[in-house]
Order: sequence, then C-alpha cells, then structure tokens
Amino acid sequence: TEEVRKIKRQFARRTVLNKEMYLKIRKPSLRYDYFLFFDTPEYLADQLFIKQKVRVWFNQEYAKEGSPFLAIFCRVKKKDSAKFLAALDALKNKMILCGYPEYEAEVQKMMRHLEEAKGDAQTNENDTSRETEQAGTAEISCG
Repeated sequence: TEEVRKIKRQFARRTVLNKEMYLKIRKPSLRYDYFLFFDTPEYLADQLFIKQKVRVWFNQEYAKEGSPFLAIFCRVKKKDSAKFLAALDALKNKMILCGYPEYEAEVQKMMRHLEEAKGDAQTNENDTSRETEQAGTAEISCG
C-alpha cells in the first residue's frame, strides 16, 4: 500500500496533459515526448502510426481484467508528436469500424479512474507533508 501510494505520487507528478483519450507524461527530455494511450491486444493503432509515418517506442503495457483494452506507455520524437496525436485521433474511428464501439466510453472511464488515483496521490502527498511539518514543529518547540 505504501508502494501503491508512491506509484500514484510519481504518476501525479508526471501527468501533464489529459486530452480525454490519452495522457502526455511530463518527463524531462530534449528529444522525446512521452504518452499513455489505449489500444487493443491486436494493436490497431500500429497501422495508423505507420500511415502517419511516425516511429513509436513502446515501453510498458497494462491490461485491466475484464477490459478489452490495454494501457500503453510509449515515447515519440518531439518533432513527430503532432503526427502521433493525429493517429490517436483517427484511432477512435478505427475502433468503431473494427468492432469496438465502446472504446471511447471505456477509455474515458479509465481516464477518470486515473484522475481519481492522481487526486488521491496528491491528497496523500499533502497529508504526508503536513504530518512532517507537524512532527518538525513538535521537535523544535521549546518547553
């Protein structure tokens, strides 16, 4: 549970941009932008990346039990970010055509869950800093 809080805090610090269907992750880099997006186990987005002529480096992917979608972390060269985002925009339509009409609703639900987790992490982080401040005050008090 402490480990889960630590992961949530790291996620909360890194998340910078939420565009309903993806997250842009804040991570210092001169060359790359980092993203989290959602795809299927058939990797329907890959063909769109090829069509847009954008190279994507995939890092990690996560599956939620009972969901047909994967959360995928990746990086893209900064100069190709606009093409990458165009491919993600086209992905919504492709999902519908390929038999995943619930894609947009499911992804938005997962994004809300991530935002709630982010909020919990920020709350926990604030509580921890308050406890530290109170503990520090108790040690400093003259009595």
